[in-house]
Amino acid sequence: MTGQSLSLEELPVVWRSAILPRQYRPRGPLVEVHLVPAAPGTHHATPDLERTRGELAESGFVGEQPVHAGSSEDGAWAFSTAGESGLAVLSSGQRTCWFPLPEESFDREALALRVAARLTALLAIDLPLPDALAPAIGLDPVAATTTVATRSVRSPGRIRMGTVAAFPADELRRTAREIAEDLVARLAAPLS
Repeated sequence: MTGQSLSLEELPVVWRSAILPRQYRPRGPLVEVHLVPAAPGTHHATPDLERTRGELAESGFVGEQPVHAGSSEDGAWAFSTAGESGLAVLSSGQRTCWFPLPEESFDREALALRVAARLTALLAIDLPLPDALAPAIGLDPVAATTTVATRSVRSPGRIRMGTVAAFPADELRRTAREIAEDLVARLAAPLS
């Protein structure tokens, strides 16, 4: 990773399962990507979140299915009606997205490209950015995930790799691919 990262204690992450309705059960493994403000003080007001829900719904990252968009004092969100992909911005400033693991295979290079695109999309959301953001990544559920050129791995539950470094927004934009490769490598480690 770059020399511009800021060290930090692990920050609390609001994971996808806390954002989607409780009755939602994914059909397959979903990758979650989060950008968490590295310092307190970020807060998005309800009118800003209401305005943002339309932007999230029109982002193109939610997929081909019909979109459910909404907002509250806690955040704004847009996700496919099947729940398999979506975007959210929380009032705390956290930016989140999730999408299906491609064909239930763990191709690190292909996944890093998708994660880098999602990092860029999260940074482009039209709300003020904090001075620094800390990326986190997860995979949920992990029932039967295959890794390219290896064997099938059975691992019940989920993988959640919290924050370990924070980056200024400009650094995140400039090095999204490198940061994505690191996130994917951290996510792959428990599957080895």
